Amino acid sequence: MADTVSGPFPLAARRVDVDKMLKAEEAALEASAHKTAAMGAASAAAVSAGSAEEAAGEAAESAAAAELSAGAAGEAADISVAAAGVASGAAEEAADKATEAGEAALAAEAAALAAKEDALLGFGDGTAAAPGLFWRDDPDTGLFRSGSNALGVTAGGVLRLTVSALALTSTVPLRAPLGTAAAPGISFETDPNTGIRSDGADVLHFVTGGATRGFFSTSYFQSTLPAVVPVGADATPSLTFAGDLDTGIFRAAADLLGIAAGGEERFRVGSGRAAALVPFSVPDGTQTFPGLTFNGEVGSNTGFFLAAENEIGVTCQGTERARFTPSGMQLQGLLSGTAVTQTDLDTTPGRLLKVGDYGLGGTARPIPGNDADQISVTGFYQVTGATLNRPAGMSVGTLQHIQHGAARAVQIAYPQTAGDTGRWCRHKDTTWGDWFFTYDQRNIVGAVSWSSGFPRGGIIEKGETAGAEYVRFADGTQLCRLVQTGVPGPTTPQGALYRTEWQTVTLPVEFVSGALSGHCVTGGCRGGSVISLLGRPGASNVAAYMLLAPTSYGATQTVDLLVTGRWR
Repeated sequence: MADTVSGPFPLAARRVDVDKMLKAEEAALEASAHKTAAMGAASAAAVSAGSAEEAAGEAAESAAAAELSAGAAGEAADISVAAAGVASGAAEEAADKATEAGEAALAAEAAALAAKEDALLGFGDGTAAAPGLFWRDDPDTGLFRSGSNALGVTAGGVLRLTVSALALTSTVPLRAPLGTAAAPGISFETDPNTGIRSDGADVLHFVTGGATRGFFSTSYFQSTLPAVVPVGADATPSLTFAGDLDTGIFRAAADLLGIAAGGEERFRVGSGRAAALVPFSVPDGTQTFPGLTFNGEVGSNTGFFLAAENEIGVTCQGTERARFTPSGMQLQGLLSGTAVTQTDLDTTPGRLLKVGDYGLGGTARPIPGNDADQISVTGFYQVTGATLNRPAGMSVGTLQHIQHGAARAVQIAYPQTAGDTGRWCRHKDTTWGDWFFTYDQRNIVGAVSWSSGFPRGGIIEKGETAGAEYVRFADGTQLCRLVQTGVPGPTTPQGALYRTEWQTVTLPVEFVSGALSGHCVTGGCRGGSVISLLGRPGASNVAAYMLLAPTSYGATQTVDLLVTGRWR
């Protein structure tokens, strides 16, 4: 083989190498032709050998058929053997020729390979200053071998680009066309619409799938896709700042954003709320422009403000509605919503009453089913002439119901007509009791009565007739006073005294009789006479008395009688 040239090759030497390569190719073709001819000769020899074997077979058959002539058979056999020997020699000669042809073909191939190797002399490695492949008029610009499996591109004797098995390295800027979103200036062989482009205005675009996903300008970076950053921690936030690496934003937990300052979490924003871990301040604000307002408030006049020192104001549409002070809360305006009762019979604990609830501050409520027995909620209710289980002596009025648990309650009924006097009361202990009348100056005096073990009607009953009057009390006590005129004086001797006959008088009311219930008759005479009166009860409405004196009095007397007893 020829020696490898170690320096730059002149153009003529490169032409000679090409001629050698062409001659080597021709020698290889000629050797291939010899090989083909040898293979043909071998095939012909094989055919001849087959013919000889066929002839031998026919001779054998002839020998078998000529058994009657031994001499003819022997001669035929000798001829067959001779023919077989001739055929075998021809086959051996053909095989030798095939072997010689194969050896000639191999020699031709070896000669061709040697000619190629002799022709491919290659270039020298060269250097950046003297590249192995260069241009006649610019000998320090070209290609050279910068290392193992590495190609260097030099310009002006300086390495500008290195292509190795692992990377392409440039020592000068690489310039690409501006490109478009569909065909970026820098893209990839199997993904031509993904890469980097520029619009020529100091803006670098990053493209995927033929669309810009983000770009850098001279002042900021903007992305059209979500940016994914590491989770980070309060001491090492994932989004931080040059010169202050422990201050920034990190992921505190699932769906939870943490804001760190000085390596510690200070603020947290979750999917449902935000929480400050340190105090934070807002402007004082006013009721028109509160210091703490809301994103959805268009006018920015609803929120919280500092009304005065230690006082927080709550404003709505620029008007203060509430104020929190050290002593409590002051409300401006009306309350509504779930903080107040939702119906006039709402019993939810903690809610404030509205005007009219339970009949307070407004018109009394209608009675459920218009039946006083069916009321179960404390309040004031309307009683009409059709209300069931109302007091018997009441037509129209108001009923106050006070509930004590499920089975106990008290009701007080107030009449509202001139004809109705007093109030009625009853209580419930599983079942409702009777109505009881309550008293005032309008009904303390009236007809008394007694029923079901209790007094009914008035407390004091008073009545008058000609010459008599009575007072009846609700407890059963009864007094009756009478004035009798023209009563004869005591003239009938009775021992050391003088007496009259028994005088009887009919009382305007009746008294009950009995050992303790009978009435007692007392009295006296007018005019200063020393006359005593002895009384005794008679029938239930009759009183009897006798006058007694130490001397005889013939003149008639005026007698005052007082009968005391019980009406029940």
